[in-house]
Amino acid sequence: MPFCPQCRYEYKVGVKTCPECKVDLEENLPELDDPTHQNEYVELYMVSNRMEAEVVLSLLREHGIEPLVRDLRSFPVLPDFGRRARLRIAVLVDKEAEARKLLTEAQEDGALTEQGTFL
Repeated sequence: MPFCPQCRYEYKVGVKTCPECKVDLEENLPELDDPTHQNEYVELYMVSNRMEAEVVLSLLREHGIEPLVRDLRSFPVLPDFGRRARLRIAVLVDKEAEARKLLTEAQEDGALTEQGTFL
């Protein structure tokens, strides 16, 4: 699956350019700072649209957690709404508890809609 090297979204095979960042996709993501945890991610949250995904990504990054996003939509350039949540957000395994706590607090505070769900 191709990835955007900037926003780290994952796209379906055949997509060549990130519609948001306007850069060519790559087959592999650049390595993270800590290679001992490379590829040890757990999907933790699912949202239905890119706007909500960006809120989640910003919140996690603000707290030093670098997330990944898998885009499971059939047509990644078109929006999917409602229960057709197709954007899955993953974090390193050792950051899962901290990320869950942040997202739970954000839901309770109303910073996130209730359309997003924990996996």
